[in-house]
Amino acid sequence: METRKERREQGLIEDYLYDKDTRAVSFSDFINKELILFSNTDNERSIPSLVDGMKPGQRKVLFTCFKRADKKEVKVAQLAGAVGEMSAYHHGEQSLMMTIVNLAQDYVGSNNINLLLPIGQFGTRLQGGKDSASARYIFTQLNPVTRALFPQPDENVLRFLYEENQRIEPEWYCPIIPTVLVNGAEGIGTGWSTKVPNFNPREIVENMRRLIRGEEPKEMVPWYKNFRGTITQLDDQRYVCSGEVAVINSDTIEITELPIKTWTQNYKESVIEPMMENTDKSPR
Repeated sequence: METRKERREQGLIEDYLYDKDTRAVSFSDFINKELILFSNTDNERSIPSLVDGMKPGQRKVLFTCFKRADKKEVKVAQLAGAVGEMSAYHHGEQSLMMTIVNLAQDYVGSNNINLLLPIGQFGTRLQGGKDSASARYIFTQLNPVTRALFPQPDENVLRFLYEENQRIEPEWYCPIIPTVLVNGAEGIGTGWSTKVPNFNPREIVENMRRLIRGEEPKEMVPWYKNFRGTITQLDDQRYVCSGEVAVINSDTIEITELPIKTWTQNYKESVIEPMMENTDKSPR
């Protein structure tokens, strides 16, 4: 990984294994010079950047929205086509449409600040966003607060990438607050993975002001917009997320909140229904 980074910084091409005279290669060379190209690309696509909290696909969507500067809503399927054209996206429009939908979701457990506006059915807590409507029938546009997070004058100092002589999105955007903490980050690559929970944007801003004043930041606890349950810290690395339940009488309880990422339909099927059916199937 470090060698590849150094070659990129020096403007050198990738160190490929094969050429026209190659007749045999060792296992070591195949893994360290050829297979590693896949692993590095997988990590770059799967692990969000610490700077802006986005994966390349999300960054391409944002770049296209900034470049189009639409004043009115646009169909998600049409926006996906524009992203493929303007940012040299090569991995299929279906994946791209899901990326756009995820950027616009605002139900509990998704984004604290959705960078795109959800105009239509973009999914709910019922199935964790999987119940979103087809991309042909829902619309979106840039959230006005997104431009405030990523000021246009800052683009003059960003390092934009090029592909096939086409200027595409920057290596990363530089938001005025760490959006990687606002909306969290999650990804599994090859040999590497990451999971960052969401935090309260107001607490993040206050901590940034403390840092500017030369003060120590205050410790933050994960926070999800409109979540009514509790999040308790166990140690430096672990937290417990709890929902809410009310005991109505001796044989009735009311569940008013589920833990984050515990979706309603899954909970009903795996916990509630086995209990109601009075079967030997234990809740998972």
